[in-house]
Amino acid sequence: MKKIRLLDILACALLFCGAAQAQAAKVAVDTAARVLPCTTYLIATYDEKGRPDAAVIDRAGIAETASGNNMIFYISVVPTRQTAKNIEASGAFTVNVMNAGVVGKGDYCGEVSAASDGGYFDKFAVTGLKIEKSETVNAPVLTECPVTLECRLLGTRDFDGGRHRMYLGEVLGYRLEAAAPEGDKTKGAEQYDPVKSNAVVYFAGSAEHSGYYKLSAPYGRSGAMYRQKYPDGGGLEPKPSGK
Repeated sequence: MKKIRLLDILACALLFCGAAQAQAAKVAVDTAARVLPCTTYLIATYDEKGRPDAAVIDRAGIAETASGNNMIFYISVVPTRQTAKNIEASGAFTVNVMNAGVVGKGDYCGEVSAASDGGYFDKFAVTGLKIEKSETVNAPVLTECPVTLECRLLGTRDFDGGRHRMYLGEVLGYRLEAAAPEGDKTKGAEQYDPVKSNAVVYFAGSAEHSGYYKLSAPYGRSGAMYRQKYPDGGGLEPKPSGK
């Protein structure tokens, strides 16, 4: 009996290992699926009548850091959306980074259109989001968001036969919540602390656990993680990446 039980245990162990290997294997999925974690931004604009709007955009990022320390930032929007129409009318937009305290209001702005039966729907009256006019571009600043980039429209590029449009903006103003930097306050952007700011990230998709995630604690700093794994440098001292 003992031998049979031992064989049963070994068989179960092999089945478990096989199942674990099967779970670790990769499978082909639709190429349109997006599983990359990203920052979600509230893109704030004025329409042709100067009325404010804000919408959640997650197809966005840094295109280039140009000379003179001016960043080039891009967002991609369906051209029929009100945000796209506003950018083309005003030539500007602001990129507002949400934190955990704003994400509920921002999510509402992402689900509701400012254009209602040809009229105007005031999302700010519902959410209570506070805004002020940018000092550098013709777009509103969402004062509750810890980070705001104020962008002047440089140009556009169409994709998929014009069904999606990328907007490139030169960052003329960069605002940080006063309490967000940690350490040297004169180097605010470099000293931005995402945990202190209650930053959130976003996973797109329809899975049960897709959506917004709050950052609870840092996992490790760039340049330090590999030293934990390879204390001796892996036998070779790596060359600086030039970041």
